[in-house]
Amino acid sequence: MFFSALYFCAVTVEAWQNWLYERLTAYERSGRKALHPTLAYMEAWDERLGHPHRRYPVLHVAGTNGKGSVSAYLASILQAAGYRVGLHTSPHLWRFTERMRVDGHDPPTEWVDAFLTRWKDTIVELNLSFFEATVGMSLAYFAEAGVDIAVVEVGLGGRWDATNVVVPEVALITPIGWDHVEILGPTLRDIAREKAGIIKKGRPVVVSPAQPPEALAVFQEEAQARQAPLHLAPDRGIRPTGWLAGEKTFYRLFSVEGQSEPLVSDLTGDYQAVNLATVLQAVEVLRDQGWRIPDEAVRAGILEAGRQAPLYGRGQWERVGETWFLFDVAHNPPGFAALRRFLEQVPVPLSALLMGFSREKDIQGALQELGGWPGPVFFAAAATPRALPAHELRRIAEPLGYHGEAFPSVEAAFHALLGAGQPALITGSVFVVAEALRALRTLPH
Repeated sequence: MFFSALYFCAVTVEAWQNWLYERLTAYERSGRKALHPTLAYMEAWDERLGHPHRRYPVLHVAGTNGKGSVSAYLASILQAAGYRVGLHTSPHLWRFTERMRVDGHDPPTEWVDAFLTRWKDTIVELNLSFFEATVGMSLAYFAEAGVDIAVVEVGLGGRWDATNVVVPEVALITPIGWDHVEILGPTLRDIAREKAGIIKKGRPVVVSPAQPPEALAVFQEEAQARQAPLHLAPDRGIRPTGWLAGEKTFYRLFSVEGQSEPLVSDLTGDYQAVNLATVLQAVEVLRDQGWRIPDEAVRAGILEAGRQAPLYGRGQWERVGETWFLFDVAHNPPGFAALRRFLEQVPVPLSALLMGFSREKDIQGALQELGGWPGPVFFAAAATPRALPAHELRRIAEPLGYHGEAFPSVEAAFHALLGAGQPALITGSVFVVAEALRALRTLPH
């Protein structure tokens, strides 16, 4: 009986996911054609739903790199503090319901079925994108689930992002870098201006350390124009200092200036130091607003943020037999620069590399930041129209010091990687990491 119910749930969610992808445009598949450079579509959808986000406070998180990790940390900390927490993230790896979690769990399949049965005609009538439809669904689910607070990650940009119908308790902006320039603009000021669109009148905004000066200037200008108190997070002397080995994963230790005990995180990249500084500043702002967040909840939330979210592919370690694999969605040049620094300190030397990219990314810039690879490379393309074919990636990568074989699918590349028996890095597009993790999850135990 249990197996039948589980099978029914999986089929139902998959069927609705297929329907959404078939009827709506999705950035994951269509690129910028799926984007509406206006909030009009989302505002109409939000009005039909009865503005559900007005029933709970929201933390709104934008940025180029780190916004997913910051969102995961905040949700996990608030949950550890005893609050019922909604978490909206994107993109999903396997099922679209990963985008709308409450206390770490997807919505019940019965709720998904009832919601989309009721609203599918409206979704089509309003000509919504996949992202707009699922953002509205997330906001509605959080209201019906009775969350105390929701953490909402921006999809792309900020000003015209569908999530920008919310008026946040606190807005957060993680470090700005070069990504989606064909959509957000050719300069860091342009990109920062789009991200700063989430700043609302009179609402505090927390800005990560390590911001380019021209981006920080934009945030200061926009905050002043909207009378929004701006809190520039200090780095607090947070530094990665060591590792703890678990049975199936590694944890990272981060020292904090003035504190005797390190923070322990299951999100292990060096760049988490900047994200943790941002999160600690946000916790201070929330405490000033009356939220009860004990220090022990901060530590507990940081320890399990990746598992609670769950947040896949952000410095995530997995072991198959005696072989370790590191999954990291470093999909742009800043991400690969951070990844290169991180690889100098990993607890297990990684000799093989599996990678793939979406075709519109600055692939050459990303590969130059990583600086080549001495071992075998497994080139792959995710099963999405935006993916760069593996043979084209190999052609771009070989002159930059990457040599190996192109595979027809991520699954084929991953199984070849397993056969090689070498500890490996799996990186690039989030879709490549997702498909590799799916292949790992389906291995016989």
